[in-house]
Amino acid sequence: MEYEGSHDGVGERPIDARALRFALIFPLLLAASLFLGGFLIKAQLPDGVMLPIGGGSLPLPAFLAVGAALIVVLGAGVGSQGARTSLPPLLRRILLGVGMTLQLAAFTLFGAALLGQGAPEGLPKVTVDGFVLLMGCGLAMAMGVVLAMTFKPAEQWSASDDKVLAQMLAMEADPTAINDTMAYFVHPKGSVTIMILLVAILPGAMLTVISPWILLVAVVLALLVISMLSATIQVDRRQLIVKVLGLVPVLAVSCEAVDASVSLDIVAKDYGGWGLRKHSGSATFLTYSGAAVVLRLNDGGKVVVSAPDLDTADDLSAILNRRAGKSPDKR
Repeated sequence: MEYEGSHDGVGERPIDARALRFALIFPLLLAASLFLGGFLIKAQLPDGVMLPIGGGSLPLPAFLAVGAALIVVLGAGVGSQGARTSLPPLLRRILLGVGMTLQLAAFTLFGAALLGQGAPEGLPKVTVDGFVLLMGCGLAMAMGVVLAMTFKPAEQWSASDDKVLAQMLAMEADPTAINDTMAYFVHPKGSVTIMILLVAILPGAMLTVISPWILLVAVVLALLVISMLSATIQVDRRQLIVKVLGLVPVLAVSCEAVDASVSLDIVAKDYGGWGLRKHSGSATFLTYSGAAVVLRLNDGGKVVVSAPDLDTADDLSAILNRRAGKSPDKR
């Protein structure tokens, strides 16, 4: 049987829609934040504001417009290139990371100018507040690295997918090839990872004026939360087991205890939320809303585990349904 190398149009999309939305919306939000911050301290800038590069004073709205335009041009202009699926995945990661760094650095530069020239009475006024600029640019670079490392480009059809498809077709042609074993890794989506890191890094960076240890502790706690949401899910002829980071078993279900299983597209909050949850004979391990396998147990309990996609959830559900109620020595 010949295969043409494309599958339901996968790989033909020129743009990664989710990456493009992020690349466009985030700089717009930053630009809006700059306007909001500028008007909050408008009373401290009665004579206008000089651009960070110097020159004469501009009216505050004109200054903010220049800053907002620079943020959008750098952020959306560079970041949107990372949404092009024709580029290599590594280059797309780098482009989104650079776009994040540039737009945050531009935001910091204009924010430092506002704070430097709008210093309260008694404090020296400077064109740009160097301390704010230094802290903000450091954070901008860190966030660019975080985004580049956590962004997952939209998957495109490749030669390895052709190989997997050929194996699946061979397995369908030979039912005896079914092994009833499977394993995969689940982790928080890139947007969730970034949100967790932002919640830790932004307040921590602001509180470094009190103690630099606060930022370190906040980052460590954020990484701990992310690690607790990452796990390997394995199933064989005997049981299904969930191991946090592939090392620590936190949930195990015997195939004998399974009555039936089904793959669903779920909302995490409907099943208790993210992470490991155990209550009244039921248990869940969810890293995001989306594909999951829901198991009904013989004792009336329920187990729900995340899957990378619905195809994987279908495969896991099929294995569990074949093995439902069976001990390891029963075929």
